[in-house]
Amino acid sequence: MSKTRKLLILGLAPLMMACGGSSEEEGTDEEEVTEETCTYSYDAESTVLTWTAFKLTEKIGVDGTFDQINVTAAESEDMFGVLTGATFEIPISSLNSQDATRDTKVKNSFFGVLGTEAIMGKINSIDATTANVSINFNGFDIAYDGTVSVEGETITMKTTIDITDYDDGQTAIDSLGAVCSEKHTGPDGVNKLWSDVDIAVKTTLVKTCK
Repeated sequence: MSKTRKLLILGLAPLMMACGGSSEEEGTDEEEVTEETCTYSYDAESTVLTWTAFKLTEKIGVDGTFDQINVTAAESEDMFGVLTGATFEIPISSLNSQDATRDTKVKNSFFGVLGTEAIMGKINSIDATTANVSINFNGFDIAYDGTVSVEGETITMKTTIDITDYDDGQTAIDSLGAVCSEKHTGPDGVNKLWSDVDIAVKTTLVKTCK
């Protein structure tokens, strides 16, 4: 073999080896993927309840809240699982309509007639759009459907209850109308307190991921 041909073969050898596959398969390092697990829990400090009652023939809204809402809820990996089955107790003494005189009248002449010291209830079901909640006045339980909106971990539930669904409901309305006749009588001379009350509850769940 000529010297020139030997040099050519030696020069091509590294190139051929570089283009060819290795005789031993190189190992592939697989990154370990750890799936994040998140749980949700109820936060009492973030919860706000607003109620709106209506007076006068024109149906003028009067807003208020309750300063104390006691909720029992379980931790869950499903944010709606936290609230499904949750129970609540709202002391009437925590009523707050931003008017102390009116609060006293509502507590005594309305809730006093209903014979209840606390509103009790349970969230029967809830998802991203709808809910069903049972509300109890003095041992009498009524279930109401509601609507739900969600933004991040913040859930807002709205429903409307009818006081006349409960025993002595109309009597309580008439009693409050009598002690608040000046405020509940409009230009048409009609003393009117509507039986439907809008309720909205907004809460932000605590999300913990590991």
